[in-house]
Amino acid sequence: MAFHTVGNYTFQWTDLHLPREKTDPLRHEYDTLGHDAVKKLQQIARELKGDAAVKPTLCPGGFDMYAVLRDHHTEDETLDRLWRELHTVPEWVDWEQIERGQKFFYRYAAANMVGFLLQAFFGENSAAPGVIEVLMRTGGFSPKVLVRRLLETFQHLLQVTSSLESIQPRGQGHTTTIRVRLLHSAVRERILRLVETRPDYFDVATYGVPVNILDSIHSITTYSCNPMWFQLPQMGVFPTEQEKEDYIALFRYVGYLLATPTEYFASVAQAKATMESLLLHERSVTANSLIIGHNLMETVKDMAPFHISEGFIEAGSRVLNGDALSDSLGLGRPGMLAYACWKGHCWFVRVLALAQKWIPGADEAVVRYFRMTLYDAIVNSRKGLGGRLSKMDFKYVPEMDKMTKREGSGRGLFVGSFVERPVETFYLAVFVVGSVFWLGIASVMILGLLRMLKLGLM
Repeated sequence: MAFHTVGNYTFQWTDLHLPREKTDPLRHEYDTLGHDAVKKLQQIARELKGDAAVKPTLCPGGFDMYAVLRDHHTEDETLDRLWRELHTVPEWVDWEQIERGQKFFYRYAAANMVGFLLQAFFGENSAAPGVIEVLMRTGGFSPKVLVRRLLETFQHLLQVTSSLESIQPRGQGHTTTIRVRLLHSAVRERILRLVETRPDYFDVATYGVPVNILDSIHSITTYSCNPMWFQLPQMGVFPTEQEKEDYIALFRYVGYLLATPTEYFASVAQAKATMESLLLHERSVTANSLIIGHNLMETVKDMAPFHISEGFIEAGSRVLNGDALSDSLGLGRPGMLAYACWKGHCWFVRVLALAQKWIPGADEAVVRYFRMTLYDAIVNSRKGLGGRLSKMDFKYVPEMDKMTKREGSGRGLFVGSFVERPVETFYLAVFVVGSVFWLGIASVMILGLLRMLKLGLM
């Protein structure tokens, strides 16, 4: 079987991998049940507002799609079918395994959060043309609102991993996942209506239906597979086979709720092959990729309270995504200080992971700490969502003449000293201590070898 190298990742093609003849048609398949349900929900919303006699607008908006689905699903066959599907648990779901998968995210939270931002957002989203074209039309990737978009994404991730009850039917994570599915269908329905008016608004022939099945599969591989093979190993953390099975099982169920075909995640081997197939077929940088990548960088660099530098982001992205992709996205080449900080990050998460395996009780303590701290920081804090959970409303509505542009953050240049970048200061300290430690070990070994040689000569 042939070997393929994409960026800094090499894999061998097997019978489990998906040729283009299988993946390309998936661009033109989509969640038809969700799509039809959203149109019905819009109709019900108009009736509730007293606008039933008015010609349907391109996007009624201004209503809680989940609430309407919950309250009116028994009145319509399509809505009831969707509701029953969402609240039917597949027979392959093992709740104990799902719970173990949830813990995986927090067990390696320091690595997972950084990997998700630098590899998933910069590497995957910025280099997936179909996804990019949808993002360009929603307006949600402008630096003015992108912080909120990122927080909402992390909110969803935290909710599906917060507890077993949260991801089970009627739980908070379960409900938010349904909201995400309805939002995806609303975005698709809106863009397709605009295409009916102006066919060149979105190139369906090239990119497929907006938010299609291939996009959904790609999204689930990004969440569940990339940490296992792209992200954590390059930081020195190597998940066990059991951890891989558990985490992929969790997102197989999340994918089921999002109308993603689950057979691609039925085993670790199949999920890995699916991830690698999409890596080979789908990674491509366009002019719009540069806009999305630029806006993402402008949003996250120097953002309070951590003031992460552009150099640290570039160093991490280059390690995780490879120089070729990073160059094509317009990322700069940082200096040795940035790479030293990145190496400090890798050593820290590696030592923490080893401590969790060797020290009794450490793993549960770390999981409990990050579960509480991340939720407080992202959802409850003033710089996060301010305690107001997002309902994944259809806020960023595609318009005929609205496209995301290359923009600055508007924050101004960071003029503080290096010590005012607390995360990088900490990681640099880890790098210095680690370097001294390894130099000490090397010195002891060299001195021991010299003594042995001296004794041998005598």
